[in-house]
Parts: sequence; C-alpha cells; structure tokens
Amino acid sequence: MHFLFCQVEHYLKTRRYFPILLIVWVVMIVGSFQLNLFILRKNTENHVKTGSEAFFRLLVATDQWNHNHGLVYVPITGKMRPDPYIKNKRRDVVTNFGDSLTLLNPAIMMRQLSELAEINKITEFRITGLVPMSPDGKPNEWELEALKSFKNENDRFFGKKKMNDSVIFMYMAPLMMQQSCMTCHTSKNQKAGDVMGGISINTSYHGNYLMHTSTTIKRLLIIYFLVLLIGSFLLIHIWMLTRRNQIAIETKHRELYDLNAAKDKFISVIAHDLKTPAANIESLSAMLRDNFDHYSKQEQRDCIDMLVDSTKTHNDLLNTLLDLSRLRLGNILHNPERIEIRKLTTEVLEQTKLQAQQKHISQTNQVDECSVKVDKNMIAAVIRNLVVNGIKFTHPGGKIIVGGKRTGTEVVVSVTDTGIGIVESKRAHIFGVNSNKSTTGTANETGTGLGLLLCKEYVERNGGHIWLESEVGKGTTFFFTLPAV
Repeated sequence: MHFLFCQVEHYLKTRRYFPILLIVWVVMIVGSFQLNLFILRKNTENHVKTGSEAFFRLLVATDQWNHNHGLVYVPITGKMRPDPYIKNKRRDVVTNFGDSLTLLNPAIMMRQLSELAEINKITEFRITGLVPMSPDGKPNEWELEALKSFKNENDRFFGKKKMNDSVIFMYMAPLMMQQSCMTCHTSKNQKAGDVMGGISINTSYHGNYLMHTSTTIKRLLIIYFLVLLIGSFLLIHIWMLTRRNQIAIETKHRELYDLNAAKDKFISVIAHDLKTPAANIESLSAMLRDNFDHYSKQEQRDCIDMLVDSTKTHNDLLNTLLDLSRLRLGNILHNPERIEIRKLTTEVLEQTKLQAQQKHISQTNQVDECSVKVDKNMIAAVIRNLVVNGIKFTHPGGKIIVGGKRTGTEVVVSVTDTGIGIVESKRAHIFGVNSNKSTTGTANETGTGLGLLLCKEYVERNGGHIWLESEVGKGTTFFFTLPAV
C-alpha cells in the first residue's frame, strides 16, 4: 500500500499527470461497475434458465405420470371432447353412476395446464411439434428454429428478445418419441428416439429485467459512488499535498538561489567597501610617515583627523557587518519588552543632536504616547539609522521629524526629512543586499551602505515591516510598524 501511494505521489509531481490519473480512476470504477452489471445480468439469465429447466422437468414428470398410468380418464364436457387421435377401444367409458369419461391425451393435458398457468399468471409455456397432430401445436418461428437444432434429449435452446417495453426469455427443451407415442403419431419419418416436439417456456419481464434486482443495483451504485468519491478525494488530496510540497521546494530553491547570488554580490560589494577605507588608512599612514618632519603641526593634525575618519568608517562597516552576520545566524538575542516609543525616540534624538546641529538641522519628536512590545536595542538602532540617514541627505537648515501613532494593533513610526529624496529606480531595491553601495551625503558624509538592510532585518525580527515614500528634491519618509501593547 505504501509503495502504491509513493507511485501515485511520483506521478502526481507533474501537474499534467493528475487529470490522466483521475480519468483512469473514473474509467476503472465505471468499467468495474459495468462488469458487475454484466455479471448480474448473466446471473439473472442463468436464474431464469435454471428455473425454466426445473419447470420443464416438472411438466415432463407430469406427462410421464400420465403415460405410466395408461392415460387418465376425465369427464366428457363441452370443452373436453373425446380425442380422435387416441386409437383405443376403451377410449370412452360410462361409469356405474352413468358418468361419461374419456382418455386424456397428454398433449391436450399440457395445453390445458398451459391455459391454467397463463390465467393464474404463473408462467407461459406450450407444447409443440415438428409434425403437430393439432393446429394448436404448430410451432412459431423461434420454436421451429429450436426444434430443428435439437439432436438429442440433452439439447436446450435459450435466448431473449425485446417486445415493446418487455424482455422475453425463451427456453425450449425437446420431447423425444417414445414407443408408447407411436400409436398416435404414425408419421413414417419418425421413430422411437427421434425429436417429436418440445416444450417452450417464456418468461417475461416488464421493462429492464435488471430492475427486478433493483435492491442489488442500488447497493452497487452506492458502494461504487462512495469508492469513486473517496478515491477521487484521495487523489486530489495527494496531488494537493504533492503540489504544495513541490511549490515549497521550488520556493526554497529560488530563495537559496537568490540568497547565494546575494551573498556573492554582498561579498563583492563589502570587499570593495572595506578596501576603500583600508587603502585610505594605508595611504595616509605612509604619507604621514614619509613627511612627518616636513609637515607643520596643523598638517600633521589634519592628516591624523583623516586617519581617524577613515578608521571610524572602517570600524562602522565592520560593526554593521558583524551585527548583520550575528542576526542572520541567530546569535543576537531577541528580547522583547514593553517600552514607550516616544521616550525611546527622545533618547535617540539626544544621541544624534550634535550631528544635526553641525548641519543646522532641526529634530522634532511627534510620536504619540503609546507602548510597543519589541527589543529596545534593535528598534533604537532602527530609529537612529533612519535619523542619521535623514541628516546625511538633508541640506543645512533642513528638518528631521519623527512621528508615531497607534493604528489598530500596530504602531506606525515615521522618520521624515526635507532632503534630496530618492530616485524611483532605487526605491524598489533600497532594502536589499544589491543596494548597499554607500551614497555620499549633502556634506560629503560617507557611510557603510548597509544601514537600511540592517533596519529591515531588525523591524521584521520584531514582527513589523518597513517601507518608504519619497519625492526627489523634497524629501523622504520611512515608515515601519511595531506590535502595539
């Protein structure tokens, strides 16, 4: 069973195989049902044939009983007249009581029994012969065909035909010429042991004769319908599970492919970004070493300041890379707690105050009083990165506004600047690895180019999502959501 399930699952892995399997399943069920109907039809026909054979033997036994008793006397009536074909001096007698009796011809007895059976709706039968002595015994078309086909007493004829809205089963068996029959049947062409005639038995069914087994058919229909339904449901269920697994595998494959490509791109870009400050440090250090005695104190101080800036850029990039790596590997603990988002924003703006003042940029906290359940350090880093980004790309005299309000089960935080804006071609991939190339700020500030990627990772780790709206020349607003308490 497990092997069959695995084979079905294997063929369902390709979508085009499913309709074929479903069609094969339906054809199998319908074919099996038709086979059972055929068997039921054959069993019904065999039942009719067996019943007809038993009835024939009963009639033959009755006829034999009549012969064994030397024929039977019956009263002479209007319907029962002496039979001229009986060559017996004692054919007609009168009893001591004055009753007139005559010997009963077995053939006439059979015809009278046939009439009684038809009146009482038992069954329809008649005796007939190849050379009938009475017009009533003349065979019809199919009876004549059957009589001609008989060779010995074991031969039988069985068939069926449709007549109007009925089905008639036709059964016939031969009657053999007995020595006792020769006195009446004096045909020169017949002798003892020849086929002299036969008894035909007709069984009629009104409508489809299988309807007489309607209970069995209904039971079969119910069983096959349930099997078809359950089997189809299992096929569909297996296909859905297989398809779901296939989609999941394909999705994971694409994700792994994208991650691998992103990793390669990431390494390429990071190598370039690490190389620049490292090269600056090397160049400035060599220049300071070679010209230290020739530089004035101011020139020495300027050179050292540039070394500090390059070292800081290099260090910031390494720290950001370390945070991203630890976050991806799950080494940064996520410790959610209830915090007041307005209070956290105030603390962050205090940290960026000096940087904003250097460019004469105002910072405004417009966050409503509301609580969120997040990791405080992660969200503080998000707000700080977005504010520093805004300062970097805003001209002196501009504004940074941090807003926030509760919307249903979320708190939406926004960081708006009046800076240079972001061109549309960069917006779609600004949070991706492929967009981590740093852009120089309005005062030639440099950065790692990884801040927004880190923001996205932190926000999503805390159950939110991040997006932006921007207009070139007017500024940018970053939005992110956090779960409200």
